Amino acid sequence: MQCQEARQQLQLYLDWRLTLAQTRALEAHVAGCAGCRHELAFLEEVSHRLDMVQPVAEPENLHAQIMQRVAMAGPRRGSQPFFHWRPSLVEWLAAILLATVATLGTILEQPSLRALLPIANGHDSLSIAFMNFVHTLTSMDSRALMLTLWICGTLLGICITLAFAGTEVRSRWFKAMMDRLPVR
Repeated sequence: MQCQEARQQLQLYLDWRLTLAQTRALEAHVAGCAGCRHELAFLEEVSHRLDMVQPVAEPENLHAQIMQRVAMAGPRRGSQPFFHWRPSLVEWLAAILLATVATLGTILEQPSLRALLPIANGHDSLSIAFMNFVHTLTSMDSRALMLTLWICGTLLGICITLAFAGTEVRSRWFKAMMDRLPVR
């Protein structure tokens, strides 16, 4: 038997949960191994001290006392109440507009879906404008396209963040931006 296996069985040995063969193998190993013998002595000492500990009975009204202290303590200073997100009408409209633009772009980009729509068959002004826009994007230099997409994505991210941030955060952001602008 190796020390690792013996150390795993020491607590089972103290609890009388080993078979006779396991007990004999463990005792033979402990007799020849000083490290495992020391570990067994330590576990026996811990077990003996735990047996000497007297349990403390809890008061009958402990639950009521705890709940009373919690009720009297109130909210801690600096803690924020649970955040409930309640978007305003403008925020809802911004989210709906962004979702509509994304869905429309997806539909108009795919020929099979575009063919099902009566207004996006390639002959109306909306689909022609969209196709011209896509052609312009695909014919641009890749660096210019990446820069354009990065700028648009950044602006869109700022708009989305400000739309969902709330009035107070928007006001603070706008004030900070106005303070940093060189022209007023």
